[in-house]
Amino acid sequence: MMNKRIKNIRSLALLIFITGISLISIAQEKEKWGEGEIEKVEIEIVKERQIVLSKANRNFEKVPPRPVEPIKPEIIYDFKNLDFASGDFSPSIRPLRLQQEEIAKLYGNYLSAGFGNYSSPLFEAYLTNKRSKDKFYGLKFFHQSFGTGPVDKENSSSGNTELSLFGKSFGRYGTSGGFLKFENFRNRFYGYLADPLIEQSPERQAYTIISLGGSLENPKNADFNYKLSGGFSYLKDKFEASESEVNIVFQSDYDFTEDSKLLINSDYFLISRKDALVEAKPRHIFKVQPAYQFVPVENLKLTAGLNVALENDTIGKSKSFHVYPNVKAEYQLGKSVEVYAGISGDVDKVSLHTLAHENAWLDANIGIFNTNRSMEFAGGLKGKLGSKIAFGAGVSVASLKDLYFYKNNILDRARFITVYDEGNTKRTNLFGEISFSQSEKARFSIRGDLFGYSTDEVEAAWHRPTYRLNLNSSFNIFDKFLITTDLISQGGAKVFDVDTNTIRTLDPAFDLNLRLNYFVSSQFSVFLKGSNLLANQYQLYLNYPVRGLQVLGGLTYVF
Repeated sequence: MMNKRIKNIRSLALLIFITGISLISIAQEKEKWGEGEIEKVEIEIVKERQIVLSKANRNFEKVPPRPVEPIKPEIIYDFKNLDFASGDFSPSIRPLRLQQEEIAKLYGNYLSAGFGNYSSPLFEAYLTNKRSKDKFYGLKFFHQSFGTGPVDKENSSSGNTELSLFGKSFGRYGTSGGFLKFENFRNRFYGYLADPLIEQSPERQAYTIISLGGSLENPKNADFNYKLSGGFSYLKDKFEASESEVNIVFQSDYDFTEDSKLLINSDYFLISRKDALVEAKPRHIFKVQPAYQFVPVENLKLTAGLNVALENDTIGKSKSFHVYPNVKAEYQLGKSVEVYAGISGDVDKVSLHTLAHENAWLDANIGIFNTNRSMEFAGGLKGKLGSKIAFGAGVSVASLKDLYFYKNNILDRARFITVYDEGNTKRTNLFGEISFSQSEKARFSIRGDLFGYSTDEVEAAWHRPTYRLNLNSSFNIFDKFLITTDLISQGGAKVFDVDTNTIRTLDPAFDLNLRLNYFVSSQFSVFLKGSNLLANQYQLYLNYPVRGLQVLGGLTYVF
């Protein structure tokens, strides 16, 4: 087959070669003689040659096998059973241990002592058990006194002493706590009319209060949370007034779902008071405040309930049974901005305990009655700007029955009596506040309040300011200096001047305080405090100017 194919190829090549030569010859002849007709030519191709290949000789000689040679010495196979036994493997593994970090020392206790002008010693102590996962207890002591004052030196001396023991136990099924407190604050009635011909020796007044109490609550958040607390307090003054108070407070909430819960709060107060000419009957106040809190739509939280109060402390024809609304709505405008509005009412407890802390120059046998806050509307806006700035603004309007005011006694201008508006007093409060906090380095807060009073059966809202401004700031410089400032300003209070039998307005009060702490070490520091730096002897109560510039220095040791 291969030979035939080669033969055909050669024949074809020969035919092409002869044809090419013929065409060249014709072309040359034509060029020589010019145009003419092509003569008829016959070409005969004769294929006579054959290619014959001889057959190949493919005889191969086979390799003969190699003769077998015996192995010397002969291989002998010996099969034996092998017993293998290994001992127990007990590796000595030393796990990698991180280096134990030292616990930072906790300075939970401190002692502080100082002395200033007006013969004013200061001593503070705070002692606790520091770190413990199941208990916390401690002691707190405070004493500051002024041997002299703004009027006739020793005649306007004062002092305050407090000692309290407290403790708390954290258990698996509940948290319990308790306290025992002793308090004594004293002063003189130095608001007398100055007469250079008469040497004054004002009487001293001192209030001593002993109180104790305890509480029980569930240890962590659950579907049902509660806190039950109770206490007893006994007050006695330097004369013949005394008052005992028992209180029981219950707070609870039960979560139905993530967005709804039932709130039930209840309070009970029993107050018994005696004075030189007064032995008031025991006063009871029992309050129950059920409410349902839920989220009807996204970002809106509603609280709907009632405040029910039963009391036997009444003036004139006031009712002893009261029912008030308790409705509040809170709406999230954004991630950190909220608006709120609510309507509520309540019976506000008033006792000799609360009045003595407000005004230390009370007369004997004063009237003491609760305030009926029959209706109050409150609304406002609060939120945060980033993580450092918080703000708030709002307004409240309240209708108050039996609201108390302080008025100088006509028979003794140095003592105050209480007068009550048995009608309705309308009180409005417009406020705004803003605060800034930069870790422990800088803090600043300011709040302003405007008050308005419209009385019914009294001439004016005696000794109630119409505006108040509070500013607080602190700056930590290089962890060595701590500068703290406080500014308090208020004014617009109406008073009745018994000397002139006229109504006038107290001069504005402006009090600027500054404290500087220098940390010598992590445990030892010195401080210098200046109070009423502008030496403004303003009056919060008529005839009682405050002390002027006060400077106090001292040392603090923490451990």
